[in-house]
Amino acid sequence: MTSQTIARLRNTLIVSSQAMDPRSPLRDPAILSLLAQAAELGGAGGFRVNGPAVVRHLRPSTALPIIGIVKDTREGFDNYITISVADIEALCDAGADIVAIQATSGSRPDASFRDLVAAAHRRNAPVMADIATFDEAAAAIADGADLVATTMVGHTAATEGEARPPFGLVRRLLPLGKPVVVEGGVWTPEHVRDSFAAGAFAVVSGSAITAPDLIVRHLLSGA
Repeated sequence: MTSQTIARLRNTLIVSSQAMDPRSPLRDPAILSLLAQAAELGGAGGFRVNGPAVVRHLRPSTALPIIGIVKDTREGFDNYITISVADIEALCDAGADIVAIQATSGSRPDASFRDLVAAAHRRNAPVMADIATFDEAAAAIADGADLVATTMVGHTAATEGEARPPFGLVRRLLPLGKPVVVEGGVWTPEHVRDSFAAGAFAVVSGSAITAPDLIVRHLLSGA
């Protein structure tokens, strides 16, 4: 079941339906679910959503794989994406097919990455490791990650200012033997094309599709 779930994402564009700005009126789980459903009409091959409530709204409306996360930022800790076993249980109960867990170096407020992977696997849910560096990806795979995503490139002290999408990192990760998902900075058809050319298993795009505030800001940046 685990390998079949991952295989369904091969060569697809995964749409991340999230509202990044806490002021956004789109933060309602029902609205985020509708944005994902609209993306499916355009050919999305799966979704990445934040929180069990969004998963519950979306699950009855799509047969596509849902990658679930829970963002829980706590002062004094570096890792904040899916940091507890309770988060994983809630995502799986809501219907998530895959759980994404931050796997960057630094402090955690709860269980270790290895323990979180084990919790997801007990529910037969594959784990996507959100990484920023080669070493983080290698460590995550050693701890049981089923696929790795470049989600955190540019969001850690060690990778601040690095180009996104990180095509060079994708090529370096391929010999590790797990599917590599490009996530972060995907705004154009060329980004999608070049991600697959670099060897990506799948590509995630979020802000360019489901965040009108960021889309407007991006368009105005060239004015």
